[in-house]
Amino acid sequence: MNTNIFMLRAFSLHISMQDLEELTHGDVLDMMIESSNDTYNYPLKATQDDFDKFAAM
Repeated sequence: MNTNIFMLRAFSLHISMQDLEELTHGDVLDMMIESSNDTYNYPLKATQDDFDKFAAM
């Protein structure tokens, strides 16, 4: 990923230049990945019972 693409993706996430001074490259990449996950339709979602079983481990 070159600088131009990075900046384009950052601005598409509404990250300002001031914000970019505070964030690491990795932070922005994580935000890019998470934003692409927002539209994924997960076939199986955890229920409260699943969380309770996990917490009991």
